[in-house]
Amino acid sequence: MQHETGTGTGTGARRAPAAAPGSAREERHDTVIVGSGIGGGITACRLAEAGVRSVVLERGRHWPLDAAGGTFPRFPSLDRRLIWLDEGFTPLSPLRDGPWSALFAVARAALPRSTGLLDVMTEEQAVIVSGAGVGGGTLVYGGVLAQPPEPAFRAVLPELDHERFDRVHYPRARAWLGAAPFPADLLDEPPYAAHRLFDRAARATGLPVETIRSAVDFGAVRDELRGALPRAATVGQYHFTGCDSGARTSVDRTCLARARATGRTSVRALHRVTSVERDRPGGYRVHAEHLARDGGVVERVVFRCARLVLAAGVHTPRLLLAARRDGGLPHLHPSLGEGWGANGDHLAVVRTPALPADAVQGGPSATMVHDAGGMAGLMHSPLAAPLNAGGLPLLGMGIPDRSGRWTTGADGRVRLDWDAGYEAGARARAEDLMRRVAARLPDADLAPVTPSRPVLTHVTGGVRLGTVTDRYGRLRGHPGLYCLDGALLPGTAGGVNPALTIAAVVDHCLDGVVGDFA
Repeated sequence: MQHETGTGTGTGARRAPAAAPGSAREERHDTVIVGSGIGGGITACRLAEAGVRSVVLERGRHWPLDAAGGTFPRFPSLDRRLIWLDEGFTPLSPLRDGPWSALFAVARAALPRSTGLLDVMTEEQAVIVSGAGVGGGTLVYGGVLAQPPEPAFRAVLPELDHERFDRVHYPRARAWLGAAPFPADLLDEPPYAAHRLFDRAARATGLPVETIRSAVDFGAVRDELRGALPRAATVGQYHFTGCDSGARTSVDRTCLARARATGRTSVRALHRVTSVERDRPGGYRVHAEHLARDGGVVERVVFRCARLVLAAGVHTPRLLLAARRDGGLPHLHPSLGEGWGANGDHLAVVRTPALPADAVQGGPSATMVHDAGGMAGLMHSPLAAPLNAGGLPLLGMGIPDRSGRWTTGADGRVRLDWDAGYEAGARARAEDLMRRVAARLPDADLAPVTPSRPVLTHVTGGVRLGTVTDRYGRLRGHPGLYCLDGALLPGTAGGVNPALTIAAVVDHCLDGVVGDFA
C-alpha cells in the first residue's frame, strides 16, 4: 500500500515498534505543529532558526513539482487528485433528512476516496474550500498578499499596534511568503488583456489603486510565456489548483523548506489529526491517522509533546471545540468558536465587448482598487476557462456586519452557525466598487454571482486573539498550547485577502512566544 512520510531529521522523536492493526504506537517530541500552511510554515521556520526541534503534521500529501508539468490536476477537471474526499467532507450537499437522503448516501459512497488537493467541507449554510497538502492553502490560493488600509486594520484588529505592523510584521510577512509586485509590462502580454482592461477602468474611477504584490515568481511566469516552462499561471491554472510551472511560491517551497533545511523540522505528510488532549503529568497528546493515498488508514499514531501549536486553519476551532466537548481540553475559553466569518467576499462577472468571450485570463491578479474609506477592496480574479464565463470575474471584499461561530450542537456535532446575510453590508460596499469600475468599461454588464449555498475560500476566526488566547496566541487555561493561524482573525482581514495579515499576526505572536520553547 502506497503512503508518504515527510523527510527531515533531528526532531528528537522516540519511536516505538510498529503497532498491531487497530492499536496506536507513540512518539515523543518537544513540539508538535498541526498544519503546514502559512501559520504552521512560519512557526516551524522561526522555531527551527531559534534552535527548537519540531514535527509538523499535515493531513494532505506532498506535491513535489514534476518537470514535465504533471504534478497537479487541472481545474475544473474531476481528476481524482483534485478533491479530498472523507467522511463528512464532500462536494455533495448533505441531505440528512427527507426522501433524497438515502440517494445522497449511495452517491457519496460511490465517489472514490482520495487524498486530493482541495478540502471541500459542506455545511448547511455554505461550502468551505481550503487546501490539503504540505503547504496548506498556499498550494491553491491566488497568492494575493494585500495589506489592509490603516482604517480597516484599526477597525478589525484594534488591539494591535498598526504602526508596528506596518513597519515590522507586514514587511516580514511579505518576505516569508515571497511577495513580488505585478510587473507593469506583463499587462501588454495577450493572457493579461483582461487585467489591462480592469487596471485602466479602476484607475479611471479616481479611487485609491495599488499594484498587487503576490506570492509569485514572475521570472517563472515569463518562462511560461516563452515556452520554457509548462503553461499554468498564464492560462489561469493557479486558482483552486496547484501551479505546475512553479510560479507560485507556496509555503512548502519557502519558509517550510527553510525550516526543514535546518535539520530541526520534520514534516509528516498524510497524517490526519483526529483529536487532541492534555497529557499526564503534563503536555499534550495528539491522536493522528497515518493515511495511504486512497485515504485508508495505514496506522494510528499518538504524538506526545510538551508544547502543541494548532495551525490547521478552518479545522483549528473545530478540533478545539471537539476537545472541550470530549473533556480532553476542558478549560478552554467560553467564547471559543465565535468571531468566525467569510471576509465579506462578493463575486461578480462583468461582460464587455472589449474582451473576447474566449480570451485566456492568466494569473495572478494585477490591480486592487479600494473605496474612499479604505473599508472595501476589489480586484479582477482571473479563472481558467470555462469558469471565467467569457467575462471578467471580480472579487470584492469588505468588513462583515456580524460574525458567525462554530458551536457544539445537542447531538455533539461541531457545526457552523453562520448566515450569508451577516455579510450583506460588506457585499453591498463591494458591489458599489464593482459598479464604479464597470461604468468605466465599454457597454459593460455586471452580473453578481449569488449561489444558494455560498462557496467560501477566505474564512477566518473562531479562536479570537486576545480573548480565547492571550495577545500572543497562547490558549488561556492550557499552558504550552498555542493557536497560530487564521483562526486568530475576527472573520475578516479588512477588505483584502487574508493571507498576508494571517502571516503578519502569526509573526507578531511568535515575537512573544518563541522564548517559551527554549
